[in-house]
Amino acid sequence: MENYLDMQEEEQQLSLQDYLRVLYTGRWIIVASFLVVLLATAYYTFTTQPVYQAKATILVETQGLREQALFDVNYLNPQSTVITNQIEILKSRNLAERVVLALETAAYRDSLSIFKPDSRGNYKVLREQIDWIMEHLTIISKPETDIIEITFAASTPFEAAEIGNEVANTFRQLNKEYNLTEFKDLRNFLEFQLRKKSEELRKSEDILRVYREDEKLVSLSDRTRELISRVGQSQAELEATMVGLEGAQERKRNLEKQLDERRQQLATEVSQISSPLLVELQKEYARLVNEKVKYESLIAQERTIDPKVYELELKNQSGRIRAVQQRLQEEAQRIANTSMVSDPLQIAQNLIGEVLALETEIKGSSARINALREVVEQYERELSQLPGQGLELARLERQVEVDRNTFILLTEKLEETKIAEAGQKESVRVIDQAIEPENPVSPNKRLNLLLGALIGLGLGIGLTFLMEFFDDSIKNPDVLERMGLPILAIIPEISSKEVQMRPLPLNGNGRGEMSPESDGSESRLVAHLDPKSPISEAYRTLRTNIQFQKLNSKHGTILVTSSTPKEGKSTTIANLAITMAQMGSRTLLVDTDLRRPVVHSIFNLKKDKGITNYLMGKMNLQEIVKPTFVDNLFAVTSGPLPPNPSELLSSEDMDRFIKDVKENFDLILFDSPPIIAVTDAAILSTKIDALILVIKAHQTQKNAIKRAKNLLDKVNANIMGCLLNSVNVDRAYGSYYYYYYYHYYSYYGHDLKRRKKTNTV
Repeated sequence: MENYLDMQEEEQQLSLQDYLRVLYTGRWIIVASFLVVLLATAYYTFTTQPVYQAKATILVETQGLREQALFDVNYLNPQSTVITNQIEILKSRNLAERVVLALETAAYRDSLSIFKPDSRGNYKVLREQIDWIMEHLTIISKPETDIIEITFAASTPFEAAEIGNEVANTFRQLNKEYNLTEFKDLRNFLEFQLRKKSEELRKSEDILRVYREDEKLVSLSDRTRELISRVGQSQAELEATMVGLEGAQERKRNLEKQLDERRQQLATEVSQISSPLLVELQKEYARLVNEKVKYESLIAQERTIDPKVYELELKNQSGRIRAVQQRLQEEAQRIANTSMVSDPLQIAQNLIGEVLALETEIKGSSARINALREVVEQYERELSQLPGQGLELARLERQVEVDRNTFILLTEKLEETKIAEAGQKESVRVIDQAIEPENPVSPNKRLNLLLGALIGLGLGIGLTFLMEFFDDSIKNPDVLERMGLPILAIIPEISSKEVQMRPLPLNGNGRGEMSPESDGSESRLVAHLDPKSPISEAYRTLRTNIQFQKLNSKHGTILVTSSTPKEGKSTTIANLAITMAQMGSRTLLVDTDLRRPVVHSIFNLKKDKGITNYLMGKMNLQEIVKPTFVDNLFAVTSGPLPPNPSELLSSEDMDRFIKDVKENFDLILFDSPPIIAVTDAAILSTKIDALILVIKAHQTQKNAIKRAKNLLDKVNANIMGCLLNSVNVDRAYGSYYYYYYYHYYSYYGHDLKRRKKTNTV
């Protein structure tokens, strides 16, 4: 197992030159992939509909109505919350629907693709139009600013600019309507409370008038009037605070309703979302508000207090309240952004921050109400000490004073709201209108072509290496040696450009023309037609290596076979026979491939009289041996094809044939069928002296070679070695093969040129 792993590791150790040769081998795949992908990309780029983008810029002012309080209590609403809310509104379906309705009445309606039929003549319905607007709309907020960019993509510059501007204008109008709606709600609330308080004031004045008339009481003492005035102010402030508390609670309920739409059951739990620090800060805020109210209402009665000390203390208390408010705002924002209230929609977190802020406002208002109630109760205890008729008159005047002060306060707030509503400025401003873009953003022709070229090149390289990875064929002779097969020679691929064509050899009739059975195979006889070529030199190398092998007798017999068909064994044995004959040895080439014989076609012979005639006892040796156009080379063709080739080759007549030819020839070469296909080669290998296995580079699979070697080992065949055939130097691994081929080619090519030049002179 370790040897096998070492062998695999050794096979995979490729040099840079090996990778370059793989790329060169697959150059046409790379070029084809490059061209196909590049042309497809170019077709898509130049035929797809262009996309234009127009950009409008708007400014959202964060100081709006929602950050104002009903009675001077501010919302704790950070800037990022407002911007996030506006972005969500811009992305909403409600805004997209308003845009579609506005475009429907525009003068340029017929120029927009949203109102045009598609290729099948169908028009978009309202829902599809809204989805189309939302799909092509992009909203981006610039960091650390209140600016939002509205980008719209369309098929024409005009459409992109016009719809982008319509989105910006529609959003501005919607925001204005939203702000005015809040003012309207506040105004309606104040008008309702004012009407209610006006009726209460009228009733209290009538009761006071009737009591004075009945009891004949006209006025109270100065001390009592002052006390009633203070009670009235405190009571009015108490009722105003209660109205503000009611408004805050109403707003809190509205926010919880919005949260309920986004997250079920969150509205009932949001009041419980808190932290120990937030609870303590809310308690501290309520305590400070309570103390300030009591100080303003009670301490102010002391005539002995220095006004400067009084103002300084009020200023200190207000500063402490503002500091607690700031810490409350920070803690509420932190809670809204933590995982405690995480929500898929950012706007839900913003709503939670507002709810927590309102919760703090409600606690502060509740503390203020409690403090004012204590002040009012203290004043009432003082009033209760008055005599009977005076006490009742004081109570009635106190009620009138309270109703009058509350009515005045509500009237002032209502007038302020009306003025603010009339002078309300828009919180959204369009900074830059969208203009028609000059160039489309998609497709980017230059970038697409560059990416197409890179992808095509990468795909081609990937396919080349993938094919190389799955290619299990023999590409390196070192692999054969590690499999226990010595390399006798490496034969380059026969190319028509490298074969210098000579006149056809003479046939058996003495004429230089092909026989009727010839298929043009004579061109494969490179050793005879072009003896100076590097391929001929490779066959002579094979001959030399065979001569150094120790055969069993002086007159040796060699079987040439292959593992699978189409590996060039017949061409190999023919050229080997020619090189042996050129050396002066009487050589006999026997075609024992009794299934698909080709030797007769290579040497332009007739096959009707061959070895099958001898094995069946119909002819003797002299009758079947035919001379060829090469001196010292004779051939025995296959003869008629028998129905039982294996039985003929394993017969005693075959042993007698081998014995006879050994007595008449120096070397006998047998051509046989592939080993894996039939058993003919395995049978013959037991009768001859040695065997040569022909392997075709870049075609023969490793498993086929292993299978063939196992079959030969089972019959104890003497494997002399193997021959690596049809080696393409463009695909071969390593510099050795490049040098092996081109060194000889250059050498002999120079020699041939010099001879031609000499002959010409």
